[in-house]
Amino acid sequence: MLAAFSSTNWPSVDQLAILGAFSIPIVIIVGGLWYKIRKMVSENDLKRTMVERGMSVEEIERVLAAHTPDGKG
Repeated sequence: MLAAFSSTNWPSVDQLAILGAFSIPIVIIVGGLWYKIRKMVSENDLKRTMVERGMSVEEIERVLAAHTPDGKG
């Protein structure tokens, strides 16, 4: 059993370092994009719900401005 593991080509430390150096930024970028997409979908669902309830544009703008910390919707 151990002989099977000793004959495999394990990546060297240099290869693992390069893989880590490239994979970490990729994971950060994909995670950031995923977060933005989920936030946009959530906000669109909120807007759709408010429109279905019959809220006016001014009321929706007021809710969205109060919802975000900077007030920029």
